[in-house]
Amino acid sequence: MKSCLSVAGAILLAALSAAAQTHPNFSGTWTLDAANSDFGPMPGPESIVMVIDHKDPSLKVAVTQKSPMGETSNESTYTTDGKNNVNRLRLPAGDQDVTSTTTWKGQTLATSRTIEAQGMSIGIDDTWELSADGKVLTVAQQLNTPQGSFNTKVALNKK
Repeated sequence: MKSCLSVAGAILLAALSAAAQTHPNFSGTWTLDAANSDFGPMPGPESIVMVIDHKDPSLKVAVTQKSPMGETSNESTYTTDGKNNVNRLRLPAGDQDVTSTTTWKGQTLATSRTIEAQGMSIGIDDTWELSADGKVLTVAQQLNTPQGSFNTKVALNKK
């Protein structure tokens, strides 16, 4: 009887552990939902398309964004294990290598990075959350500048 309870307990513990490690999969093509986004003090883009290939811990992201200043495209590769990732990004101030770290916080994916723009360092902290039905990706961003901090929220719908 004791051995049956021990085996049952071990199976239950293994099942709970496996369930706790399941994270959302962000793979897909995502398009901007401007009506449900908030760009804070910045003007919003005309469009954003994100194509994500997510095979945890690997996360590949291609972003194309259109604004009155033109169109920019960037491709980045991240790992969700907290290790440093370096990606070359096209930014309004020019191309630069950007180091980031990405980790899971429960069901939320969090990325921290710092970019250099117009002679100042800007810290950017992103969180990605997927809706329960898997159709809406919300990217919340906190930008920390020498002039202060502000938040943005970008809602993206799965195509």
